[in-house]
Amino acid sequence: MAKINKVTGFIDSVIGKAIVVGVELYGRDKAGSMEESLSELKELARAANIDVVKVVKQRLNKIKVGTYLGRGKLDEIKMMSKIHGADILLVDDELSGIQIRNMEAYLDMEIIDRTSLILDIFATRAKTREGKLQVELARLKYAKPREIGGMGIALSRQGGGIGTRGLGEKKLEVDRRNISRRISEVEKAIEDVKKQRNVQRQKRQKSHLPTVSLVGYTNSGKSTLMNHFIRQNNPLWSKHESPAQDMLFATLDPFHRKIALRDNLEFILADTVGFVSKLPHSLVEAFMSTLEEVREADLLLYILDISNDEYEHQLKVTQEVIKELEADDKPYIIVENKADKLEEGVEREHSDVFAASVRISALTGEGVDSLAEEIEKKLLTNFTEVEMLIPYDMGRLASYIMDKTKVVEHEYRGDGLWVRTNLNVHDVERYRKYIKN
Repeated sequence: MAKINKVTGFIDSVIGKAIVVGVELYGRDKAGSMEESLSELKELARAANIDVVKVVKQRLNKIKVGTYLGRGKLDEIKMMSKIHGADILLVDDELSGIQIRNMEAYLDMEIIDRTSLILDIFATRAKTREGKLQVELARLKYAKPREIGGMGIALSRQGGGIGTRGLGEKKLEVDRRNISRRISEVEKAIEDVKKQRNVQRQKRQKSHLPTVSLVGYTNSGKSTLMNHFIRQNNPLWSKHESPAQDMLFATLDPFHRKIALRDNLEFILADTVGFVSKLPHSLVEAFMSTLEEVREADLLLYILDISNDEYEHQLKVTQEVIKELEADDKPYIIVENKADKLEEGVEREHSDVFAASVRISALTGEGVDSLAEEIEKKLLTNFTEVEMLIPYDMGRLASYIMDKTKVVEHEYRGDGLWVRTNLNVHDVERYRKYIKN
């Protein structure tokens, strides 16, 4: 396995030179969608330290079942690979096992499709046991139908024709059984970890604090925003920060911290794995126990890299994944991050969906106070403003209300402390006998 640089997060040595190829289907793909996707694939290649030497495009009525590309385009790529010394072909779609084997045999190149590349990057980023298990599960589910477990591809070429049972075919059956058995083992291990996660979640829920989840494209600045809030709460909390790096998929594991806004409003802020277009379904399935954190949130912050020309496309991808997670009914705020990277004088034309967005720079802190105000407004819709009269012998309750709730006003009266404050549903029930309105 390639050695990962702990500072940059990238693979230390270049794996190889690659040609990138994508197909645009007549009448089905929107204009410019292939350009966006290929540009992103090049970034994924960079994250895997693959040197892209050429980008190739083809327009087709439909994908070729056996070879993905037409024969003429394959010949063109074959010639290019010799000219540029490319030994890898990166394909901007998910391929079948047949397509991979046929293309490798014809081109004499290593074929890596988009899904496989993303899975490989995830494998290098996974640090915790849960993250590693989830990535392994996704890779196994990807490998199983493609007959690429162990020596699958090489041995499949040794097998006989239809009706024969050569050595390669027997080995493939063994591979399939081994993969199926390992999938069961990993799923059980993930289920055990999920139980532990549920215990942790229940502990957080006992605090009755609302949860705000950061969601969005990979490398959009979610972890940087998380760290800004952490440092704002306590400048000495650097060791409690989320791992923020300028690279794709820096965060694979959910990360939680309690954050306090002005006027004592507290909430749990959760950082989550970043999204990308054409995110492999096997990966979404494998990371479901992690992504369930999004379902449990009271508020979602959609983090966008406003300096990226494809920011509206990135928002669309994020919304699609959130819908797949059945969390699209959650309240949300669109956060236009990385305002510091916008060139002076550059204006972004927004669709109606951006009407209530907040523009910030998590790096410099610009606009974060405005974002905090919007978070407060959204969260307070789940709170009830009440008037309380707390007897003076209830000092612990008085301290809790004054220190931990959003107090509007208070007054020391002859019969106790009068307070107008905002309480969550749990506290309204818990302290109902002290509520006077």
